[in-house]
Amino acid sequence: MLIKKQDVRIEERVNLMGGINSVFTSWLLEIPMFKGAGRVFHKIVIPPMCSIGYHVHRGDSEAYYMYEGSGMLNDNGIEREFKPGDLVFTAENTGHGFYNNTDKNAIIIACVLFNLTGKEDITELRKFKPAGTLTKVEMYEPFGGKGVSYAYKLMEGEELTDAGRLYNLVTFPPNTSIGYHEHVGESETYYVLKGKGIFNDDGVEKEVEAGDVLYTGPGHSHGLANAGDEDLQIVALICYDVENK
Repeated sequence: MLIKKQDVRIEERVNLMGGINSVFTSWLLEIPMFKGAGRVFHKIVIPPMCSIGYHVHRGDSEAYYMYEGSGMLNDNGIEREFKPGDLVFTAENTGHGFYNNTDKNAIIIACVLFNLTGKEDITELRKFKPAGTLTKVEMYEPFGGKGVSYAYKLMEGEELTDAGRLYNLVTFPPNTSIGYHEHVGESETYYVLKGKGIFNDDGVEKEVEAGDVLYTGPGHSHGLANAGDEDLQIVALICYDVENK
């Protein structure tokens, strides 16, 4: 399924979590599409002098990836600057908030997955990952695709809390691709951050660009190729089909 950027739902959230003024959330994945694995996959735009109020997560965990802009992060009571490339993983029973104290918009990519591990206490998983410290993986002709692309892991291992198996920032240089493949018992969502590509959606090729959402549900297949002269960059999220396990 291809959701063009103009059709992605944008919601103004006033005083979100007790925050200041308004922030604007783009729903990259609507709740039914999570299939019971989570509840948030958003691009959040925080205008100057606006904030997401401090809140504690119960029953789920959230990763914030700072894509653009900067501001002040409340990381479980620790105030620190939050800048491009930084990531904070807020585990269940820990808290966070964010205030844009600059004169430019801040953009955060946020993902909330349910804690399906069966563990009551996963607070030790909370961590702050400064820019440049995310785990990098090179992908050689993935699924029969072309060339070498690479990914940075936004969540990995236990941070996925048994709700999924992959949450990555992926870059496809020119003339590279990920080959056509099927997802069974899980879904994968691509959000295009920059560049242009060709999305193979169950055998139908479609042009995609920055702001588009590419959803492949359980039992469906997809592939993606860079169709431009610049890097194609996406965020990729694989969630398990919890409802049908």
